[in-house]
Amino acid sequence: MKRKLALGLLVGAIALAAAGCGGKTGTDAGTTQAPAGSAGSESAAPESGGAAASGEKRVVTIWYDGTEEESVKRLEPEFEALHPDIDLQFEIVPYSDLSTKEMVACQSAVGPDVMWQSYAWTNSFAKMGLLTSYSPYLEKSEAIDLENDFDPVALELGTVDGQIYGLPWSMEAMCLVYNKDMFREAGLDPEKPPTNWEELVECAKALTVDKDGDGTIDQYGYGLVGNLTGNTWFRFVPELWSAGGEVANADMTEGALTSPEAIEAMTHYTGLLTEHHVAPEGSVNNGAAEVRTLFNNKNVAMYVDGQPAVKNIQKDAPDIDVGVALWPGKSGTLNAGLGGYYIATPKNAANPDDAWTFIEYFLSKEVQEYFPISFPANLKARETDRFDDPISKVFAEQLTHTQNFQPLPDTPGAQQIILDAVQSVLTGMSTPEEAMQQANDSLNETLK
Repeated sequence: MKRKLALGLLVGAIALAAAGCGGKTGTDAGTTQAPAGSAGSESAAPESGGAAASGEKRVVTIWYDGTEEESVKRLEPEFEALHPDIDLQFEIVPYSDLSTKEMVACQSAVGPDVMWQSYAWTNSFAKMGLLTSYSPYLEKSEAIDLENDFDPVALELGTVDGQIYGLPWSMEAMCLVYNKDMFREAGLDPEKPPTNWEELVECAKALTVDKDGDGTIDQYGYGLVGNLTGNTWFRFVPELWSAGGEVANADMTEGALTSPEAIEAMTHYTGLLTEHHVAPEGSVNNGAAEVRTLFNNKNVAMYVDGQPAVKNIQKDAPDIDVGVALWPGKSGTLNAGLGGYYIATPKNAANPDDAWTFIEYFLSKEVQEYFPISFPANLKARETDRFDDPISKVFAEQLTHTQNFQPLPDTPGAQQIILDAVQSVLTGMSTPEEAMQQANDSLNETLK
C-alpha cells in the first residue's frame, strides 16, 4: 500500500490546516476521561496550574464540511451551558478538500480534535494508524451503548482489528430525485419513475428538450456527476455493484475493474452523455453541488442525491414538485452505498479527552433527534415523527437496499482512480475498456 504524499502538498495543506477555514462555535464537553494506557491518555485534560487553573477554557476543535450548519449553531449554547470549562470551535472545511486536509492533519501535528469523516474514509485512516481508538473510552462510558443504540451496519467500517476508530452519527442512502412537473410536461407519469437502466435512459430521452427550438438543449433528462472524488465514487460504484461487479476482489489484493461487469457499468454511466446525450455537455466539471444547482434551475429533470440535498432543494426551489424514487439499477433497485458521517479523532489530537466528552454529548438520543437532516445512526433517535413524510419514507426504504463500500487500504486513492477513469471517458480520451484497464493498473499499485 502506498502512503506517500508529495512534499509540496503536505506543506501547503499543513499551512491551510493551521489557518483554519471557518466559523467558531464555543461549546463544552463532558464526563468520561481517557482510561489509562488509551491512545489519548498522553494528552489528558490540563493539570492544576494549566489552563483550567488559570480560568482559561480548554479548546476542542472540530472540522466539518458545513453540513447541518444551522444545527451546529444550536449545539453551541446547549453544550456550553453544560460544560463551561470547554471552548468548542467548529471550523468549516469544504467537502472537496476535507479528506485531503484530514489526511495531512493526521500525519502532522496540526489539526482538529474531532473530525467528521465520510464512511468511505475512516477505515483507511484507521489502517494507516492515523486515528485514536475509541474502544478504551467506550469501555468506561455510561452514555454510549453501541450494542443497543446503534445500527450495526453503520459500525462496520469504523472498526478495524476489533478496535473502534469511527462512531457513526448519520446514515444516508441516495435515491433518484426528479422534477414531477417535467415528467408531466413530457407525457410521463410522475408516480411511475424509472425502475431500471433501460427505463432511466428512455425517460431521460423524453425529458431532454430544446424548448425554444434554437438547436440548443435547454433541459436535460439526467444530471450526471463527473467531478469530485467522493461525489463520483458514491454514484458510480453502486452502478458497478448493480452490474454484478466490484472494485477489487474479495480479499482486496487485486483490482476487479477490467471485468465485463465493470466495463458495462462504466459504459452505462458515461454513456448517458457520450452515447445518449441526455446529460449536460459540461458534466465532467459537475460535482453534486453543480448538478443540484442545475436541478434547482430546471436545467435537468433527474439526478441521484441524498436526503439532505432534497431538504435543501425544497428550501431553495420551493416551486419544484420534487419526486424521490428508489435508485434504478441495471435490472431493478440497486444497493446504494451506505453513506453518512463518522466522528473520528486524530491519533495526535491535542485534546482527545475533552473531545470524547463532546462525542458523548453529540451522539446522545436528545441531540441526535434534531441534529441530522438524514437519518441518525442512533436508532432511538429515529423514533420521532420527523421521518414520517413521504420523501423520508422512500429514503428509509432505500436504506434497506444498501451495502458498505469495500474497506480498501487507500480509499481516497481509489476514489481518485475512479474519477480519473470516468473523466477520461467523458472527455473522449479513452474508451470504457481503456479507462478501466488504466484504472485497474493504478488500483493494483495501491493494493500492493
